[in-house]
Amino acid sequence: MSEVVLAYVPVLHEGYRRFLERHARDRRVFVIGPELHADYRPLAKDVRALDAQDAAGALASLGIATSVAVLDATSAEQLAAEDSLSLILPAEDVSYAVVERWFPRAAVRYDPVFLRWDKTKTVQMLDPGPERVTTDAEDAELAALAEDAADGSLDWWRQVGAAIRFADGTTAAAANVHHPHPQAPYVAGDPRSNFTQGVELELSTATHAEAGLIARAAREGRATDGATIYVTDFPCPPCAKLIANAGFSRLYYRRGYAVLDGRDVLEAADVEIVAVTVKDLEHPAD
Repeated sequence: MSEVVLAYVPVLHEGYRRFLERHARDRRVFVIGPELHADYRPLAKDVRALDAQDAAGALASLGIATSVAVLDATSAEQLAAEDSLSLILPAEDVSYAVVERWFPRAAVRYDPVFLRWDKTKTVQMLDPGPERVTTDAEDAELAALAEDAADGSLDWWRQVGAAIRFADGTTAAAANVHHPHPQAPYVAGDPRSNFTQGVELELSTATHAEAGLIARAAREGRATDGATIYVTDFPCPPCAKLIANAGFSRLYYRRGYAVLDGRDVLEAADVEIVAVTVKDLEHPAD
């Protein structure tokens, strides 16, 4: 079986060297050239991208692969015609498109390595973690405030609630609400219906519960530094940034997923992330 490594290489960094170390030793490597992705619009904005020939030359200088060349339409057809062809590629959008178009009969192995923010990584739903179960009665009380707020949301499909415990012990809660009127989605339709969860998060007529709650605290002059926030659903990336910049010390959530850099932003700001199970909500500590 002939094993060959293919990769789109817009820039050079340590991740690509490690990818080659794992897979390209004593194998041929092809850098996916522009001819094979010319119609893929997201790459048109990648102004940092190296010329494919320059990228291939740089990879060849590492001395890992037996050969490094640019893959164009002609060489792709020749490669696809080889008997018992087996391909190794990074798991990303360009790889999937090239395999589907040029190598539908080849055996393929994808490495889930992170090399760049391709579209699949941008919308990937991640485990928020780390998870720690809480049995604190005050935590259950804060959770109940957020859950009650969520129940009052007019958004039937996404009833989300948030609650804050300020440093002085007082609390506040809010739910997600649509604009310019809470029932706007039922009058003109909901633009979110055009997207799956985690995709195009900013295209919404709603203010997210935690964003509205933080904005209200700012308007009322209430400090959020060192406060605790509970959300029924893990924050989207914009809300995660708001929570991090507002100085919260702890985030509780009941369900959901992290998208893009939401979890990393919170952890970098030293916001403790705590998952609360449904059982904890139903049976708070006495």
